[in-house]
Amino acid sequence: MIIVENLTKRFGDVLAVDNVSFSIDEGEIFAFLGPNGSGKTTTLRMLSTLISPSSGKITIDGKDISGNSTYTRSIIGFLTESPGMYEKISAYDNIDFYSSFFDIDNKKRKDNIEKFLRMFELWGRKDDLVATFSKGMKQKLAIARALIHEPKILLLDEPTSGLDPESAHMVRSFIEDLRKSNTTVFLCTHNLEEASSLSNRVCIIKSRIIKVATLEELQNKDDIKRFEISLSEDALKFEDIIKGFKDIKNYNLADNIIKIDLKDFKKNNPEIIRELVKRDADILYFNEVKQSLEEIYLNLIKE
Repeated sequence: MIIVENLTKRFGDVLAVDNVSFSIDEGEIFAFLGPNGSGKTTTLRMLSTLISPSSGKITIDGKDISGNSTYTRSIIGFLTESPGMYEKISAYDNIDFYSSFFDIDNKKRKDNIEKFLRMFELWGRKDDLVATFSKGMKQKLAIARALIHEPKILLLDEPTSGLDPESAHMVRSFIEDLRKSNTTVFLCTHNLEEASSLSNRVCIIKSRIIKVATLEELQNKDDIKRFEISLSEDALKFEDIIKGFKDIKNYNLADNIIKIDLKDFKKNNPEIIRELVKRDADILYFNEVKQSLEEIYLNLIKE
């Protein structure tokens, strides 16, 4: 659905996006991660045709967007990081005004306005001025605005920013449900837990792309795995056993927990358990501990 090839954007002497390439399948939720100033929002603005690349090519739904900006905008819904609404008119009139930009018949437009305002629990406030809304309510109204024409592609820049936990959960559930309608979602977020739970793949960027992969691929990128052994007694009693395994690259013993980073776990795990049992260790559990997306992200950015 989206193909980005060698995309570069300069603002004077500042290189904001550096030779970026990736592709996104139809119906995929694609998380775009990076620190402030890494080029995330600039990339979103180029995808939405708000600004032009300095070089490179973007193809959306089989069309080069450089000559098809009108079509591109007709199939894209865009939630910006700081969405502006007309505060001196009602919520309903805001959505009605923005929906008039799209080729939607009058009945469909009214049906969609009610549908999305109800979805985000704003129908009861539809006639109130947007100036009276909280930040979270304005955010939900902006998401409704992005959806009003039922786009094929949804570009979301920090969609749960400013929302209370209940509203944020509702928005995340809605994004998850978009898979059923085969909507392609480009999710730009600082919330790594959100990216981890929602996305098919993540793209980590810092002006240039560092990594594009599924979470599973990131967690299994090398042959060293992390394990945690819980005992019913002080773990320090068994430090000599742990130190005796050359394939344990790192370890930590605290209270009744042994944590190890281990190479060739299929060979070594049974041997470690046997040695502990020989010493009458009561093993409560022996689990693999997957690295979180946050740990992986911070390591990749640092590298």
